[in-house]
Amino acid sequence: MLDLSRKLTDKLVIDDKEYALDLSFNNVLKLFEMWRDEDVPEFVKPHFGIRILTGETLEDFTVEEMAEIFNEVFEEHISLSEVEDNHVEYDLAGNPMKTTASDEPKEKAPYDIRYDGDYIYASFLQAYGIDLFDVQGKLHWKKFNALLSGLPEGTKFMEVVKIRKWKPQKGDSTEYKEEMRKLQKDYALPNDTIVDEEYEEEF
Repeated sequence: MLDLSRKLTDKLVIDDKEYALDLSFNNVLKLFEMWRDEDVPEFVKPHFGIRILTGETLEDFTVEEMAEIFNEVFEEHISLSEVEDNHVEYDLAGNPMKTTASDEPKEKAPYDIRYDGDYIYASFLQAYGIDLFDVQGKLHWKKFNALLSGLPEGTKFMEVVKIRKWKPQKGDSTEYKEEMRKLQKDYALPNDTIVDEEYEEEF
């Protein structure tokens, strides 16, 4: 959640030394891409992550120390875990996870920045007049997420999210349910499961 009473403080402090953090949205997406790369050994990912964010290679730290440093940076600046209930935070692989209540497990949000890039790009341009390619290196990750959360009805991204979240209701016609199921399959994310007829029998 953006605190409008304070400036965004994008820095890492280690032993009184400050390192500027590049938290532009596209740089954070590069971080997520690296973290998902199965060819990158797990133990070096925190080192690579800090290098992506600071442009610096910190060599005077153990694997355990670097993992701790990276996790602190991730939790404070990237995961958005401090947002209110029913908002979205991100795991280390960049998957948006919807928070429902503080004591309940997190569920997968109905979008994925990796696969929904076209819809997000078109919707930012439609709603805000922002060309995301023009603001690479400029638009802050937290600002990007605030704008993403605020996209209005009628944008392509919100239409797709609405389709993915749809569930049949009593009174829906057979034709309408068939059309919505078809749309859900068309817009499904990888590994999404679309429930068919047996689910609809309840209605």
